[in-house]
Amino acid sequence: MLREYIRSVLAEVSNEYEWRPGSKKTFMLDQEGMEQSDKDNVEQYLKSMGLMETLLLEDPMGFVHDLAAASEEFGEEGEMFIGGDPGKGGGKAIKRAFNANADHQWLSTLDTVHWVESAYSLEGLVGRSRDELSTTMTLPSDKLKNLPGMLIGLWVKGRITIAANDHDQLFTGRRGDYVGQRAGYTAEEQEQRQRSSGVNKIPRVSKDYSRYDQLKKGNEYGERLARNIPYVLDQSMWDPAGVNEALVDNWNPVGIVVGKWLQPIKLSIQSLDDERFKDQAGVNAPGVIGKIFKLAVEFDVPIYDVNRTKLWSPE
Repeated sequence: MLREYIRSVLAEVSNEYEWRPGSKKTFMLDQEGMEQSDKDNVEQYLKSMGLMETLLLEDPMGFVHDLAAASEEFGEEGEMFIGGDPGKGGGKAIKRAFNANADHQWLSTLDTVHWVESAYSLEGLVGRSRDELSTTMTLPSDKLKNLPGMLIGLWVKGRITIAANDHDQLFTGRRGDYVGQRAGYTAEEQEQRQRSSGVNKIPRVSKDYSRYDQLKKGNEYGERLARNIPYVLDQSMWDPAGVNEALVDNWNPVGIVVGKWLQPIKLSIQSLDDERFKDQAGVNAPGVIGKIFKLAVEFDVPIYDVNRTKLWSPE
């Protein structure tokens, strides 16, 4: 009842003083300094009170305008940026602009999978849900597609912090680029990152957006140029033809996705019901097959094939 009363008062104020609900930008929810989960909670509350816009459509023009405004953060300090590695400042600016202008409701419907070459590579991800993962994106109606040479994946659900139709247009790199001697952070900074928000990745390639502030909203040429970017802000900018990439933060595991080992996995599942072989099946199977079952137990998730068929569950 109280909320309804406040809404009615705000409506009267809006009509009399031409007040309008705010946005992520006006409430500074597109800025750093707060955990994303806390931002989401604040946003949900403000919308419930009628203080924030309830519908945020993707906005390519707003996206490129934000990047133009942050152009001094791109590249090496004191040098003109003409494209290439945007540096830490530019990479963070791209993610801020994406957070403020993307259609996160639609992005949340995509299935995201972190693919690796070996099942043993997934072991190190247990307990690291605050570290951003590089993933592929798949529509719910499509088959999960592994990258060439990547034979097993961890299906995760979290917040997409940046997405592109072509992974080469993000080039976010490997974990070793963010942790260790090559990362460019002091040992103290790295420890602090892992304790607080986790290890966050950034795009390592970008074009120069410094002059995109000259584009005008509503101008046909300007709107077309604003949409000529590699990023996926909403469904209308989705292109399934290439090898895409998304960074996913604050993720939860959904399942282990198997490709190459599908038939051995099925055989091992059948052997679990056979008294003669069950001691050598499932988590007790030798080599990589046993490791896949153990990973499912450690993550407490089922094993799926690329068609999302559940093959086995530790329950």
